[in-house]
Amino acid sequence: MLLLRAFSATLAGFWRLTIGIILGTMLYIYCFLYEEKLYTQIHLATRNAVDWLEQLPYIMDYAKWYELLKIDDKLAFALYVLFARLVWMFFESIITFLYRKAR
Repeated sequence: MLLLRAFSATLAGFWRLTIGIILGTMLYIYCFLYEEKLYTQIHLATRNAVDWLEQLPYIMDYAKWYELLKIDDKLAFALYVLFARLVWMFFESIITFLYRKAR
């Protein structure tokens, strides 16, 4: 029974991740095509964050950021996916609440 519960939790997490990636990709493409100002602001903010991290010597020495630098484009895409996952979790919570209330 515990194994079945762990499998269902893993499957639900995979489903949420998949939905988040799909919705995040759609949002990323939409902002690229129609919301150029927002798209540029997000990329500039992630570039500034990475530039700021490059300036911190203790980050460079201990966290091995030299291997992870120049990831601003991937970081911007991850922010879109994170936002889409949060929105999906909100809608999923509403749907679950309404389903349980109706039952």
